[in-house]
Amino acid sequence: METLQQLITPFTTAWQQADSHQLASFGIFFAAMWLIAMVIEAAVKKATKED
Repeated sequence: METLQQLITPFTTAWQQADSHQLASFGIFFAAMWLIAMVIEAAVKKATKED
């Protein structure tokens, strides 16, 4: 639990220091990465099903 908090602390301080524009661009970047991961996962599942 302590190690998790040690990992999160730099992010929370950066989050508090960041302005809304930085947070918005990070959110968009994170959403794009998540969408790409979902597409890749779906493609892999489809590829493994089709022999």
